[in-house]
Amino acid sequence: MEAERKLEEKKLQDLRETSDRLTAASHVQVEYFAKHQKIEGYYESQMPGRLFGCDRLMKQDNMFGTLQLGYNPNRERVFLFANMKTSRYDTVASRYQKEMKEYQQKSLLKGDNENRAYVSRRWEMSTVLIEKRENKPWTKRSIASYLGRANLEAVRKNLPFFIKDEEQKELDEKRQRQKQIQKEVWELRRTQAMEAQESTEERPDWAEQEKDRKELQGLRAEAVQGLSVISLLESILTRKDALSRTFLRRINYAYDFQKKDIKSYYREKRKTLEETATAADTEEDHPGDNT
Repeated sequence: MEAERKLEEKKLQDLRETSDRLTAASHVQVEYFAKHQKIEGYYESQMPGRLFGCDRLMKQDNMFGTLQLGYNPNRERVFLFANMKTSRYDTVASRYQKEMKEYQQKSLLKGDNENRAYVSRRWEMSTVLIEKRENKPWTKRSIASYLGRANLEAVRKNLPFFIKDEEQKELDEKRQRQKQIQKEVWELRRTQAMEAQESTEERPDWAEQEKDRKELQGLRAEAVQGLSVISLLESILTRKDALSRTFLRRINYAYDFQKKDIKSYYREKRKTLEETATAADTEEDHPGDNT
């Protein structure tokens, strides 16, 4: 009984934490790519051939972590960068990553469309990057395959609204238990009513009656607690549904409304760089032509 009680307390604590994450105030900022805002906490490779830095298109920040939508002009791909704070008031992981020179990554290949997730293992899975292979609108399927992976905790913590299976299962179990409690309470009341109609000699002794009263009291307390948990689960599922649709709409808007400008801008930049490189090569081959 003690182990079961502790397990229920842990489940309730997890549900309340999930509710806190869903209701935490968030600061959402959509940014124009031409400002070339850096992605906070993201260490960019300085390898030769990397012409442009990544641009931040959107940032969603709350007390639990930060989600940033970025565009990599070198690969012409959009990606999500999730950074989970090590505590509600801490950004240590982000600060450390900016200073790191050696960046360990693991590339995970995702089935058919070859989306990739890069996991930093230095801060206990606190940072994840999900790169979208095709620049099509983000959907739940773009992220869903990463949510159940043990080494992608930052995705689950920063995108809790995409995971509904656990709460739905718990809700179904609680509703089923409520029906059982109602049936047991009805049986006890019927038994007590029948005993009340019996003669004094035929009634159960006081200890037996006290046991039934305590059992009924315990069932009622469990029912009240169960209704509280059911209400919490229903509110969590409702919020998750609304937040998942809102989040997808935000990140798709952040990229789609400036997609043409992004492509046009970097096409011209590449063209300019190619012309400059060609002119430099010509000058090296014929150094006396300008004299």
